[in-house]
Amino acid sequence: MSSHIRSTVLIPILCIFSSCATIIGGSKYYANVSVDDHPKASIYYNDELKGQGYSSFKIPRVDAGDVVFEVKQQGCENQSFVYSGRKIRGWALVSSIVFFTGGSPLPLPYGAAIDFAFGSIYKPDITEKGILRNNYRTYNYILDYTGCGEKRPETSSKEERLIALKSLFQDGLITKKEYEEKKKKILEDF
Repeated sequence: MSSHIRSTVLIPILCIFSSCATIIGGSKYYANVSVDDHPKASIYYNDELKGQGYSSFKIPRVDAGDVVFEVKQQGCENQSFVYSGRKIRGWALVSSIVFFTGGSPLPLPYGAAIDFAFGSIYKPDITEKGILRNNYRTYNYILDYTGCGEKRPETSSKEERLIALKSLFQDGLITKKEYEEKKKKILEDF
C-alpha cells in the first residue's frame, strides 16, 4: 500500500480511535545519541548518517528492541552498538485498556489494540548499558566508542571529572538526581 493511501486511511482512523499511548507518547521517541570523547565520530542508524559526536532523531517505538548504531571515524575501527531490550509502557497500557473503549457501550479495549498496532506501547529498556531515560518521549544513548583506542583516562583530576559531569547535566544527558549522585561519588573518591 502506498504511503499516500496509507495516510489517507490511517488519519481518519486515528482521529476516531486514538488512544492514550498514541496521543501522549506517540509512535516514535527521540533518541539523543552521543559518542563520549569522540566529537568527530560519525553516528549511523539504519545505514543513514545522523550526525558527528552527537545527534538527536526519532526512532519508531515498535523498533525499541531492535536498535543498532554504527560509529565510524576516519583511521579507526567501526564499532556497532546493539540494543535489543524493550519494555511495555505500563501506565499507557493500563489507561488504554481501562479508559479508552472508543465510546462503545461494550467495554472493548480499542485503545490498547491501536497502541499495539502502532507500537506506541513500547519503550527502550533502560537497564541496558548506555541508555538513560530523559522523559517519556526522550531517551539518551551514550556510546562508549573504543574503536580508536583512545580510551579516556581512568585517572583524571577531581576538577576535570566534575566539569565533565556538569557538562553532561547541562546538555540534558543525565538527570539532576544522577548528577547529584555521581557528584557525591566523585567527591568521596578523592
